[in-house]
Order: sequence, then structure tokens, then C-alpha cells
Amino acid sequence: MPRTSGDQPKYREIADHLRGRIDNGEFPPGGKLPTERDLVKEYEAAQGTIRQALAVLRGEGITESRVGSGVYVRDWRPIVRNAMKRLSAQQWGEGRSMWDVDIDDRELSAANVEIELIPASADVARALDLDEGARVWKRNRRYLVDGEVVMRATSYIPDDLAQGTRITQLDSGPGGTYARLREAGHGPVQFREEIRCRLASPAEVEDLKLGAGAPVIEQHRSAMRADGRVVEINRMVLDASRFLLVYDFPA
Repeated sequence: MPRTSGDQPKYREIADHLRGRIDNGEFPPGGKLPTERDLVKEYEAAQGTIRQALAVLRGEGITESRVGSGVYVRDWRPIVRNAMKRLSAQQWGEGRSMWDVDIDDRELSAANVEIELIPASADVARALDLDEGARVWKRNRRYLVDGEVVMRATSYIPDDLAQGTRITQLDSGPGGTYARLREAGHGPVQFREEIRCRLASPAEVEDLKLGAGAPVIEQHRSAMRADGRVVEINRMVLDASRFLLVYDFPA
């Protein structure tokens, strides 16, 4: 059937079809996709079109290319990120990492951890309801699960709340920032998260080891104490292919 101007590109159709076959289990995790030559015959498409389709799947984090071997479905268990459970005071308030909810017994590590006292930029000051230039502690780190980079997180805490606590140290201690804030009398009791999906920037592609044009989840969280003051903001960029976001709401 001849294609019309309103049709999506052929390589997109092929990528969508292959994605469906992967989702249906025809090519399971760790399984190998047909060779480019076989796909050219199967889809009656040019080799360049097949390569574009495979690039789409690779960019989405669904497949990976192995030099001299072929294209394989990535063998990766999604990180189930349950916001309601991980932000519960019963979690961080008892000295447990919020990541314990997400990854069970999988290996977690933080890399490139940076802690510094800086003047708040205009947007950070606005989010924390501070004057521009007010001093805030910036905690910046990259997280790896099972050795794979999954997320970059950058949080900001007002200096008057963080000073004298382990928030100003590389290791903030059991329960992390929220537990230290609670010990200092500023424990958060309410959270607000804003989430959007977009394509990764070139810097994020390099930082998170993504394929060009891969999707990311940008997540901004504000933590408030009982009087409504924002005690921390956290700006996170997640590799969208590695997470399943779950929200449980009470009836």
C-alpha cells in the first residue's frame, strides 16, 4: 500500500512493531533480535531504515548492541519507585534509606558526591522562599543500581536549617537529610512532587550514559515542615527506561 504524507516514518512503524513483539515476550530479556539482514527481508525495508528503527529502541533503553554479536533486549528489572512508601516517615524516620523501598537487595552506590555551601540562585531562592543569594547547602550526587547509572539528584537545604547537622557532610547518616532535619526540629510532614517527561539534553546523555535522544523523567520535590516552610528541594533526572513510578492513594 502506498504511503501518504500523514503516515509516520517507516522506521518508526518498524520500531513500534518490534517494541510490541518484545513486550509480548517474543524476544525476552536477554534475548537476541534478528540480524539486520533478516529484518530487511522481514519488513521489506532498506538497511538504513532498519538501522534507524533499531536506534530508536536503543535510545529508549529497550535494547543494547554488542559488538560482533548483535542486538539484544536489555536484561534489566525496572526500579519500582513507590512515592507514598519511600516518603513515609516510617521509612526515613527510622534510619532506613528511601532507596530500600525501591531496590530491595540490589546494589546501590552514590558517585560524584558533592557538598557545598553556595548562594541561592534566583530559582532556588524562589522555591525555598528565600532572598536571592541566601546561603544554601547543595548536595549533588549520581546514583547507580547494580553498577548502572540510573539517576542524578541535586538537593538544596537552607543554611540556617542544615548548619550543625550531618547534612553538611558527605555522609548524612541513617535516614538521610530528612532524618537530620527532624532531629534539628524541622522534620518534613508534607511533600509535593512535579514530574515531566522529556528528551535528555546532551549533558544528561553523557552524565547518565544514555543513547542520544533517550527519554528522561525530570522530578522536582519540595519537602515542607508543619508550618509550611520548605525545608528542602530536590531536583532529580531519572533514566526513564529504568524506572516504574507507582503512586498508591488511600481511599
